[in-house]
Amino acid sequence: MSDPPVRWDERLRRFVVTGHRAVVAVLQDPAAYSSRVAPQVPAGDRELLAGFTQWSASWLFFLDPPEHTARRTPVAKSLAPRALAPVEHHAIELAAQLPTAFDAVADFAHPLAARVVAEVLGDTGAGFFARARAMERASANARDPAARRAGLEAIAAAVTALRSTVDEVTGAHSLMLMFAGIETTQNLIANTLHALLTHPGTWDSALPEAVEEGARYAPPVRGVLRRTTRAVVLAGVAIPAGAELVALTAAANRDPAVFTHPDRFDPARRPNRHLTFGLGRHYCPGAELTRRTTIAALAALRARHPGLRLTGPAPRWRDHDPLVHAPVSLLVTGAGQG
Repeated sequence: MSDPPVRWDERLRRFVVTGHRAVVAVLQDPAAYSSRVAPQVPAGDRELLAGFTQWSASWLFFLDPPEHTARRTPVAKSLAPRALAPVEHHAIELAAQLPTAFDAVADFAHPLAARVVAEVLGDTGAGFFARARAMERASANARDPAARRAGLEAIAAAVTALRSTVDEVTGAHSLMLMFAGIETTQNLIANTLHALLTHPGTWDSALPEAVEEGARYAPPVRGVLRRTTRAVVLAGVAIPAGAELVALTAAANRDPAVFTHPDRFDPARRPNRHLTFGLGRHYCPGAELTRRTTIAALAALRARHPGLRLTGPAPRWRDHDPLVHAPVSLLVTGAGQG
């Protein structure tokens, strides 16, 4: 890794943190590095997304203690082991319906992630899945005005639907899972599958370890934003109070000081101290659900299509958010088993 662990980026107008030790320091110190850096909605979308803006500001990603601590407890309870029970069933059922050739994102990873989140939220109606699909298509086709508009309208409709049935806190939590939970889970499935299919001899790797390596090597989220609450010195770099930082967990995951051959996809890697799901108070409460869903997804695909391989042109990668890493689609083909 040639870049210094902390540097100022003139284009981003933010400090960029890439070293593993420095990223850990940021994640473990919410008193000095605040999470209250909610993304800004473009002016032209603010009226339509007024409800989304209000609720997203109270998502766990953008809260500090003690409010974060109070809000995290009910979220963690909703994602307790009971929520994991139907994951394998959904994966097997969806895989059984797949043809020989299919898009692993649109035909499998997305509907599986949507089903799992729908079960957690207790909303398995057609409206939920239609809104989830529109939001997914918007992120996949961010430069398509019609797809983008449909996605924004789906977000606004989700807020309206939730407000008619639940209180504000529950609604904000539900929208967070629908908006971020589905995307992160489907993208970890797609990224890990892509890594396995582009590295010969790894398709039959032990799945828990392969998923952990997929999360390290090709994380669905590349980093998080923070703002300093006071002047700090990080890895020898002076940072003033009120400065914004991008803690690039994806870069930290490839720090050669921590990972041997960091640019190599190694499903047997141990230990694997990646930071994809965060650290400390902001460790992702849905991490285990995302892991289990990805493991179940890959196991079901192996059983259905043991000879699975990529087909068609190289995948196009999503560009709606520089911190999101995932293919728009993943065309595959394999020998199905009856």
